[in-house]
Amino acid sequence: MNKPNPRVIGILIFAGIVLIALIIKFTTGPSTGGGSISGKVLELKFVNSSAKKGWVDAMVKQFNEAGHKVDGYGIVIRASHGNSGEQLDQIKEGKLAPDLWSPGDESWLEMAAAHWKNINQKKLYEKYTPLVNIPLVIAMWEPMAKAMGYPGPIGWQDIARLASNPKGWASLNHPEWGKFRWGHAHPDANSGFLAVISEVYASLNKKSGITADDLKRPEVVSFLKKIEGAVEHYGLSNTWIDDLMHNKGPAYLSCAVQYENTIIESNEKNKNRPFKLVAIYPREGNFWTQHPVAVLDGDWMTPQKRSAAMKFVEFLLSRDAQKEAMRMGMRPIIEGLDLGSPFDEEHGVIAKVDQSKKYTVPEENVLKRIRDLWEDVKIPATIVMVIDRSGSMNGEPINNARSGSIEFIKNMKPRDRIKIVIFNHVIAELTDYCLISRCREEIITRMAGVFAEGNTALYDVTARYYDELAKMMQAEPDRRYSLLLLTDGMDTNSRINRHDFLDRFPQGEKFDVPKIYSIAYGKQADKDLLTEISNRTNARVFISSPEEIVKTYKELSANF
Repeated sequence: MNKPNPRVIGILIFAGIVLIALIIKFTTGPSTGGGSISGKVLELKFVNSSAKKGWVDAMVKQFNEAGHKVDGYGIVIRASHGNSGEQLDQIKEGKLAPDLWSPGDESWLEMAAAHWKNINQKKLYEKYTPLVNIPLVIAMWEPMAKAMGYPGPIGWQDIARLASNPKGWASLNHPEWGKFRWGHAHPDANSGFLAVISEVYASLNKKSGITADDLKRPEVVSFLKKIEGAVEHYGLSNTWIDDLMHNKGPAYLSCAVQYENTIIESNEKNKNRPFKLVAIYPREGNFWTQHPVAVLDGDWMTPQKRSAAMKFVEFLLSRDAQKEAMRMGMRPIIEGLDLGSPFDEEHGVIAKVDQSKKYTVPEENVLKRIRDLWEDVKIPATIVMVIDRSGSMNGEPINNARSGSIEFIKNMKPRDRIKIVIFNHVIAELTDYCLISRCREEIITRMAGVFAEGNTALYDVTARYYDELAKMMQAEPDRRYSLLLLTDGMDTNSRINRHDFLDRFPQGEKFDVPKIYSIAYGKQADKDLLTEISNRTNARVFISSPEEIVKTYKELSANF
């Protein structure tokens, strides 16, 4: 009798292990973030605004681990978070098909529903359900708030008067604080859009009923120009604005429009340093965002999915889930829960707030006009776009960089000006400064022919156009001046040395300078240098790759 072959035995054992693993895989549901559900699984896509990300993630984990079922199917919620305006665009373009959608407020749902009805002749949803109560407030450093009368009432009009006063904080006996500067998120983000609507309401002394004719009134246009003219920074999220305030300090941003829960989280995270942020509930009124959720009636919806989605909504409205929202700084939507910590002075907020001055979301046709009005009154930009085309950029890097920069140009506004510069060891101006309204298509055509070769004169090109923008800024100050620099490597060919190059830039305490937004493109980019010059000019560095560059340029465009 022949002895068994050890090699054959080993192969059979290995095959058995693989078979067992496959059986386990196909009889067990996918990971739920904390466990698994056996049997049939029903996955639901939940698209959420980023303001309540922490709470939603915690609730999704709890829900999935509890093993909820409908019609014998285990329910698994997959949550993603982002910008309400971008989510709206993706739904309209068919790039996003959520089962549940919870933007920051009902305005995004109503705009989506209007588009859906016009295009598909169907309802996008039957109803929406509020999840939490989060007031939109003004976050200000406590010493500055006290100089304006805090804890007494302060309003949007007070912010506008101080913002437009050339004396700045000196007008309130604090010359050491310099110019009053403030910020809010870009209107693609929920808090940014509601900030602009709030300014319109404050200029009209209304709390509801904005009309199309109201938006044509000279006092409304003048007020928006005045208050938006003092905005130092936009950005894609209110959390990014909060990080900027703490990184740069009170001299850079005096205050910003924020959600109340962001102030609570920020004071906890930063231990009230350099000062505590306090919530100003504007005297004229403010929005109380309820972060509604809707189950969408797209072609992808099924009866089982609908039942599962409603079960998850019920879970979010449960007493335990609402208590967890309170713990994270969000006011509950259900009644009967008393507010305690963190709704207190220590966290910079007030528990009992007058809600009689709530702003209401305007009608969908007015919302579109408000967005257009903001585009008309905001400060236009003058931008030099500098693109590295050295040999290391050859192939996919230069192709994707072209695509990203073209998307950025498409997102620019008619009153913006741009110059395109490409460089390797030689600096070449692809276009001179021109208004986007006149030359957008010509620029895009010129960009299509850019290719990569040669060395990298990074210091020379950056220094030349930073100096050029600084001179233009002195001559015509009522614009935003920025240099957008994309490079994937180190300097190899400049006449100026590194030390002399860095000496051209302020140390970060001088704010009225052109901003250098840099994109460190790929692993070989000089990230330390790019971070330093962006920080010194009070801008931002983006770490990107060929795969992410279009997304990076889109995020970059939200700063203008």
